Amino acid sequence: MATGMIADLFVKDLILDPSTRDVSDVKHEVKAVASSSSADRAKKFLQECKVPDGATAYGSYEELVNDKNVDIVYVATPHSHHYQNTMLCLEAGKHVLCEKAFTTNAAQANKLIETAKAKNLFLMEAVWTRFFPLSIQVRKFIEDGNLGAVHRVIADNSFGDNVEEKYGTSHRMVNMDLAGGCLLDRNTPPFPLSLSSLNPQS
Repeated sequence: MATGMIADLFVKDLILDPSTRDVSDVKHEVKAVASSSSADRAKKFLQECKVPDGATAYGSYEELVNDKNVDIVYVATPHSHHYQNTMLCLEAGKHVLCEKAFTTNAAQANKLIETAKAKNLFLMEAVWTRFFPLSIQVRKFIEDGNLGAVHRVIADNSFGDNVEEKYGTSHRMVNMDLAGGCLLDRNTPPFPLSLSSLNPQS
């Protein structure tokens, strides 16, 4: 769901041959892509990502979630719309992998979790760093007591852009009405790292 930069990166990675990672028990297929602007934009996205023939291009999210060939939806819309887009998927009976930030507040997150549980659907925030071999090893060291008790974690996600020059004041990255800013947009990666270090079983 959506055809922006993060969706492009995700789909290109998803369609890689699993054997390149010494994996043989999974196979991913992109069955459909939806753009909120037009089916033509979705078609262009499929071509640019070199998705094998057979995937359907939709010009609305409603068409995507009603596609019987789709089992799980990757929600890659701006996070200001994650709640409504993820709920659309869940209400249509689709499993969901939602890009971060999962929602803009805890009430929205709790409602999505509650809905997924009630419908027995898979729902997860796309925190890919959690599955890095190094992240798994660090959590194991902590769980096994090899690092001692963790009382504080310092995590930083820095970049050298002049935000106002690069984005102005209305771009979704900085527009507070669209949940922009460092807390929900630019600085989401350190939070899962910090939480999993303080509570490695979470």
